[in-house]
Amino acid sequence: MSTEARHRVVPSVGGRAVTSRVGDDDTLRIEWSAPTDVEIVLRHMETGEECGAADLTVLAPGLWMASCRGEPVATDDPGFSLDGLWSYAETRRNREIRAFRTSLGTLGLRVREVEPYIEVIRVTADEGVIAVEGSVAYGDPIRGEARLVAVARRGPEPVSGPATFQGRWFEGAIEIAPMAEAQVRRRVFWDLYAEISGIRLPLATRLDDITDKKVKVRFPAQRVGQVRVRPYYTETDSLAVALSIEGEKP
Repeated sequence: MSTEARHRVVPSVGGRAVTSRVGDDDTLRIEWSAPTDVEIVLRHMETGEECGAADLTVLAPGLWMASCRGEPVATDDPGFSLDGLWSYAETRRNREIRAFRTSLGTLGLRVREVEPYIEVIRVTADEGVIAVEGSVAYGDPIRGEARLVAVARRGPEPVSGPATFQGRWFEGAIEIAPMAEAQVRRRVFWDLYAEISGIRLPLATRLDDITDKKVKVRFPAQRVGQVRVRPYYTETDSLAVALSIEGEKP
């Protein structure tokens, strides 16, 4: 038997999973230190529901823990591969399944519903412009002229700038002056979208392993008169823009 096996193979007692990843076809692939043929059982952390790992697409959203013979499956794999996550995101899907290693060194699966969005790769804030580059995640490739749209959560009308799609690649830019001129309160927050043919795709950065981006990632601030303009990440890792009157915290 090959040391690389699929979902139904687990290590013998005392064995460990060397690698444990969910492939583009939503199949759990594991390489074991010592292969043996025993079934993996997955258990939902909230509901207690149990099922086999033969078909991961039936798993309900949430966290699932893997076990065999009543014991958690130990793994050496942190479950993070940027190349692997990019490859996974290039397949159109409405559900994301990721393998991860828990703080106890055991194998878990995280299942969540997803919709197409733009995975942001680069943000430039300079010379009165916010420019964004990224790639379509969980959706089909797109080609054509588009718009980078900023939508205020309250108050002003949307503001937009030119953008293009080249397959999965997206580039767009928006001037900050129109947003600043529409400032009606001390602080206004704008969410960013890529828009084409009336469809808006949110902008976010979710494929890396950086947590708490809202606190850890800081973009340069620009100023239009007394208005301070700064891109930032929300608590859900979406890209947004905060505008505040000079002297107020963004």
